[in-house]
Amino acid sequence: MNVVPLFNRVVIVATGSGIAPCAPHVYAKKTNFKLLWTSRNIRKTYGDRFVDSIMEAAPDSIIYDTDAHGKPDMVKLVHHVYKEFNAEAVCIISNQPLTQKVVYGLMARGVPAFGAIWDS
Repeated sequence: MNVVPLFNRVVIVATGSGIAPCAPHVYAKKTNFKLLWTSRNIRKTYGDRFVDSIMEAAPDSIIYDTDAHGKPDMVKLVHHVYKEFNAEAVCIISNQPLTQKVVYGLMARGVPAFGAIWDS
């Protein structure tokens, strides 16, 4: 997530509790970003207070409840948000398989994408 401030327009993607390391960037508002957060039953899991604070800090956020809508094709969804937002890059915090799938899928489409590196 340290690369977020390097861009003028960035899509921040969080799945589940991956919102935690993203939240400081959302609250700081130091860069122009679009947040995409997917998780199961978000309000029940994280509480109205937290979800409302995220929405207050970033009212244009996309919060996708996978219990209500099923799991999306994340590469397709993130690519759509990237294009729609006219972003320069995508940063994702998720589990290893999904992070790698999204990062590689976006890079294959020419999108600068960044996620955690599991090299240790």
